[in-house]
This record gives sequence, C-alpha cells and structure tokens, in this order.
Amino acid sequence: MTGFENHAGFNISSSKLQVVEINHEGEQFKLVNLDEAYFNDPINLETDKDTKISALLQGAFDELLIKKPLKATSISFTLPFELFHIMQVPYDNTLLYQDMIEQFKWELSVLYPYLSTKNLVIQYIEIDKNAFNIMPSSIVFGIQRKYLQMLSGFCQQNNLKLKFIDNLHIAAERALSVGNALVYKGLTLSIYFNNKFLSMLYAFNGKPIYFKVIPLNDASEIMEHLLRETKPSPSLKVERSQIEAAFICGDEISGSVVQTLNKTLGLNFILFNPFDKIKPSPSLYDSKLYLEKFNSFSSAAGIAFRLA
Repeated sequence: MTGFENHAGFNISSSKLQVVEINHEGEQFKLVNLDEAYFNDPINLETDKDTKISALLQGAFDELLIKKPLKATSISFTLPFELFHIMQVPYDNTLLYQDMIEQFKWELSVLYPYLSTKNLVIQYIEIDKNAFNIMPSSIVFGIQRKYLQMLSGFCQQNNLKLKFIDNLHIAAERALSVGNALVYKGLTLSIYFNNKFLSMLYAFNGKPIYFKVIPLNDASEIMEHLLRETKPSPSLKVERSQIEAAFICGDEISGSVVQTLNKTLGLNFILFNPFDKIKPSPSLYDSKLYLEKFNSFSSAAGIAFRLA
C-alpha cells in the first residue's frame, strides 16, 4: 500500500450509510472506524429529488461524525446496483479510447432503449481471452453524471476530497485481495445479494472475467439463477467443478442461507471477512458490527482499501 493516505469508504444503500476508515499509523495500517447510520426516511436514488437525498445523506453523515470524527480527509463511495447500466461486450482494441467510449454508449443505448447517454460516465474492465472466455471482452459500467456531481458537492460542503466512486460488488471484490481470498488460484466465484438484486462475479487468478447483475422479484428466485449461471453458456465456459473457491457478501446474510447454497450447488461458500488482514483499533473488539456484521461492510471496506 505504498502511497496510501488515510481514507474512509462509504457505502450508500436505500436505508443507511456505512463507513469504514483505514488510517496509516506508524508502519501499520489500522481499521479505526466501522459504523453505520440509518436515514430518517428511505432513499430512492433514482427518483428522489437531489435536495432530499443530500439532506438525508448529510444527516446520516453527521450522526456518524458525532459518534466518531473522521481523521481521513479523503473519502470514497460505493453506490447500489440500480444506478449502474452494465453490460459485457466484445472488446475492440483497435479503437482509440474516446471512440471506444462512444461505441460503449451506443451499445448501452441499444440494450437500454430508455437510457439517455448524453451525461453518462463510462468505466470498463478489459478481459483477455482465456480458458473460460471465448473472446476478449469488456465489462462496461455506465452511471449518470449527476450522481458523481452530487457526491462531489457533498465532499466540498464537508471539506473532504472525493477519490473514488464504484459499484458495490466491484468494491466488495477488491476487499477479497486484502483478506484471505488470494491464497486461492484459478477460478473463483463471488456473489452479492440483497432484496432487489443478485450479482455474480467470476475471477480467474484474481482478475474479473465475467460479471452479471440480475434483478429479483423475491429471494425465492436466487437459487434458480445460481444454478443456471454456474453452468456453461455460449459466452462463458465454466463448470461448477472448476470453481476453486466461492464467496458471498451482502446485508443480513444468515448462516442458514450459506448452508442452503452449499448444499444445492455443491460448493463451499465463504462468508468472507474483509478485515481479516488488518489490525483494528482496540475499541472495535467490542463492536457487534465488527464481530457479527463484518460481511455487510465488504463494499465500504473494499473502496476504503482502494489505491487507484
């Protein structure tokens, strides 16, 4: 973590704001803050007015500061699935960067006909051809610029520096690299679910190769989707038996859910702890959030660990 500065990661959901703060103390990196604050009213980030969102966000942030002021002046955010337009498409490395961005915007407009791409911000992950992908591709994320502007304004209002904004599952996947996950080589699977979405990410030797977000009507659909997505498809040649390790994250995931997944899929899902490899402040040893709900902070932890 050369060049690391004190950094706080925040995860925004419809109901609460979570924070993970990592500080550099002496020669060590330390987990100094782990907390969450519920909004006074639920937030619908897609439809609520910016003024309402900003007010509720500021209120939750102030509540967190009252309990423990930030030492970090740099912060980052993870945002929920519904704000991102995501696709995985063939990658043409002959295009110049700006031409590629325009191509991605056009393909997103075809996939999401209602989408205005005028103010869409694009990021993408390049994926080389490998044993599981039949051709080079890119995982593309599009988000409306207004959400970035809103968070930038929030940081300016609070005299903070905005570093990163990311999808909550992509951020959680980064947390694996600080925990024990990278002792596993080969094909790994991580899933993230809440009451609205299930997302699946395959990685090969630590690098993402496939990402899919699936809307849910209710939790009863999860198993059907997982059974289908862990079998070979035209775009991804995977067998369940090839998965070296499987990880699960999300909010309020019970041990019985993990046991059901393991039994049905024949895998050994790990409810991973993003804080396995970082020393906590002594006060956190008595925190129920640290002891019992560590997994639900995977996204905030992953964005807090991020360097670039």
